[in-house]
Amino acid sequence: MKNRNARVELAKQSSAHNTRVKALCAVMGLASASLISAAALAGGTTATTSGGSGEVTLIHAGDIHGHLLPRPNLRSDALGYRGVSMEGGVARMYTVIKALRALATKDGVNRSLLLNTGDTLQGSGEALFSRGQAMIDVLNNFGFVAHAPGNWDFLYGTARFEETFKGTPATATTPAVPPLANWNALGSNLYYTNQFDDTAVCGITGAYTSTDPVTGVTTTVQRPLKRVLPTYIIKQVGNVKVGIVGFTTARAIAAVGTSVTQNYQFTDGKTEVPCFVNKLRTVDKVDVVVMMSEMEMSRDVQIAETLSPAPDVILNSDMHERTTKPIDVAHADGRHTLIVEEGQDGTVVGNLKLKVKNGKIASWDFKQIVVAEGIPEDKTIAAKVAKARAPFVTGTFVPGQTVTVGGNTTMLMRPVDETIAFTEVDLHRSNFVDEDMPGVVEGTSHDLIADAMAAIGQAQSASVRGFRYGTHVPAGWPITMNDIYHYIPVAAKLGRTNKACGADLKFAIEQSIGGTFHPDPAQWTGGWMFGYSGLNMEVDACNGFTGATPVNPAPLTFADRYRPWSTARGTNITVSGAPIDDLDIYDNRATIGGVANPTFQKCLANDGVPNDGIDTPHDGYTVTGYWFADDKTTINNCNPCRGRTIQVVKTDGSIVQVAGPGAPATLPASLDVMDVSEAVVKYLRDPVSMGGLGGTVTEANLPIHRLTVKRLPTINPPGYDFKMIQPVKGASAATCPAL
Repeated sequence: MKNRNARVELAKQSSAHNTRVKALCAVMGLASASLISAAALAGGTTATTSGGSGEVTLIHAGDIHGHLLPRPNLRSDALGYRGVSMEGGVARMYTVIKALRALATKDGVNRSLLLNTGDTLQGSGEALFSRGQAMIDVLNNFGFVAHAPGNWDFLYGTARFEETFKGTPATATTPAVPPLANWNALGSNLYYTNQFDDTAVCGITGAYTSTDPVTGVTTTVQRPLKRVLPTYIIKQVGNVKVGIVGFTTARAIAAVGTSVTQNYQFTDGKTEVPCFVNKLRTVDKVDVVVMMSEMEMSRDVQIAETLSPAPDVILNSDMHERTTKPIDVAHADGRHTLIVEEGQDGTVVGNLKLKVKNGKIASWDFKQIVVAEGIPEDKTIAAKVAKARAPFVTGTFVPGQTVTVGGNTTMLMRPVDETIAFTEVDLHRSNFVDEDMPGVVEGTSHDLIADAMAAIGQAQSASVRGFRYGTHVPAGWPITMNDIYHYIPVAAKLGRTNKACGADLKFAIEQSIGGTFHPDPAQWTGGWMFGYSGLNMEVDACNGFTGATPVNPAPLTFADRYRPWSTARGTNITVSGAPIDDLDIYDNRATIGGVANPTFQKCLANDGVPNDGIDTPHDGYTVTGYWFADDKTTINNCNPCRGRTIQVVKTDGSIVQVAGPGAPATLPASLDVMDVSEAVVKYLRDPVSMGGLGGTVTEANLPIHRLTVKRLPTINPPGYDFKMIQPVKGASAATCPAL
C-alpha cells in the first residue's frame, strides 16, 4: 500500500531523528531524576501585576486517551525507528516535558506552563475499569497548570466527573474534599441545567420559576446558569501575565446518550469566548490570553475567524490532528490567534515559545516533539505506571472488576496484556485524507470491529461510529485485549434491529458523510464516517457542499416517501452485494381506518408509482450497532430506528428483544448481554467453521476498500500547512477538487 511505501521512505530519516532524540536527552540530563512536587513543577506564580514583556513557553499535551504505554505508528508520518515507530508512553512523555521545562528555565525562573487538553480518562482497559483512576494516579505527578476536559472525560457520569475534577466544598459539618485530579480543570461552557448563579459572568441564562407562598402566583424569569467548573486562571510568568480560559466539549457524548451528562448543558463558546477575552484584557490586564479547548479545532478556527476579540493562542484537542505548523489567524487590531493540536495518545508534545513585548506577542516559535522510542523513560513515572497497571495485567490481575456506563455493566474477563489473536494486516484507522483509504472514511480496525459485530450479531450489516480514538497493530503482531479496549473502551453492548429499511440506511449514510465534511463545523456530529460491514458504496463527500448554500439531507417520512433524496454523497449502496432501494420506507401505521394494518412494521418497497397502493411489503435489513440500556429504544447507528424492534445479543448467543412493540418490561441482566469488546474476542478466536477468523486476521478474511472514494475535500486552504486526517474547513468549492 502507499502508506507502507511512505513509511519506508520516512525510515531513511531515522538517523537524523536519533540525533535529535540524543540532543533532547542531553539537554535534560534528567531522565532518571526523582520527581519534585507538582506545585513546584506547575510554572508561574499567582498573578500579581501585569509586567508586559518577556518570554513564556506553553507546553501542551492533548488527547492522551488512556494510553499509558507506547504504541506503534503505522501512518506515513512515522519516524521508522527500528522498523516500527513506537511512539508515546507517559513515562517518555514526562521525560520530554522535563527537558522542555529545563529549556524554559532562566535565572532560576520556570517560564513554562504545562497545559493538558482533551480526552484523558478514557481509551484503554486500565482507564475504563478504574473509571480513569489509573490515569489520575500517574498524571497527578506531571504538574498540569490547567486542564480542559474532553467529551470522553464525562464517560463515567456526572458524579464521577465532579469527584474527579471539582471535588466537594466544605459544609458546616464536613471538610472540603479536593478533586481527585489536581489538574485545575476549567470549563467556561459547562453549566448545570437546574442550578443558578447570579454572580456568574460571560455566560448563558435559564428559566427560573418560583411561586409566591402568599399569593400563589407563579413567575418565570431568566437567571444566569451556574457553571460546574471554574472558568479561567491567571498566572504570572516572569514579567508576563497570562490568562488561561478553558472550554470543554460543545456536544457531550452522542454515542452513549445523555444519561452520562444528565443535568449538564454545553455551549459552543460563541457567547463566552469574546466576553472572557475582553474581561481578561481590560479588567484583569493580562498580556496573553490562552484558550484551552475540546470544542473541535474546526469550531475554534471559526471562532478565531469570526468573533472579536479572539484569544492569542488556542490549544486544541478532539480532532487528533498534528498541527506541525500552527494555524495563524490575523485580526484587524494587529493581533493574531495561533491554533495548535497535538495528535493523540501522548505521541507528541507541543512546545510554543512566545516572546511578549508591551502586552502583545511579538514573535513565536512552535515545535512538536515526537515522543519516540529513543527517549528514555522517567523512572519514577514508569514505576507509577507499573503500579497503576498492576490490577489489570498478567501475574497481578484482579478478576471480577466491573464498570457501569450508560446503564451497561461490563466485566474485565482477562488481563489486558493477554493475546487474543494475531494479525497479518496492519490494523488502524489514521491515514491522511489525501492517502489511500483515508482514515476519515475507512480503516482496517473499524472494518474488523464491524465484521465482528455483524457475525456475532447474526446480521446482514453492521456499522460502528467513526471514533477518532484507537491504536495501531502492525502486521505480524499479536492482538491483545488492551488493543481491543483501545478501540472499544465504552462498555457498549451488542444491539441490533431487524427493522431497518433502505431509506434508513441511506439517511444514516448521508447523515454520517454530512456530519463529517459539512463546511460549518456546528453541523458536525462527532468523529469520522461510520465503519461498515456487509455494506459497500461510493462516496462523494463534496456533493451538496460546493454551492453557495450547503444542502442537508432530510429523512423520508411516510407522507413524502416518493420524493428523491436531496443529496447523493453515498451512492450505489449495496448490502450483501445487492443494491438497496433508498426509497424503501418503514410502515409505522399500526392501523388504517381503525383496522389493523397488515404491513405494520414492514418495509414498503417503492414501485415508482406514487399512491398506487401496491408497494410491496417485506422484512427489513438486520443491522447491528452499539446499544446502551439508558437509551434502550435504539441502536446508535440508526436514528430512525427509535421505537422499532430493538434486540440485544446475550453472552450465550441468544437474541432477545429489549424495546419496540411487544418488548418485555424487564431488561436482561446487564452482565448477560454481550459487550462489543467480547464480540470481537469471540469473532477472532472462534474457528472458521463457526463463523470466526480462527485466531488470525488475514487479507483474505478482512476485505478492505469497502467504500470507494469518488471525491473528498483534499485541497488545503492557504495557511493550513500540515497533513490532515479530517479537513478542518470541511467540504466546499475551495477545498473540493473537480469531480
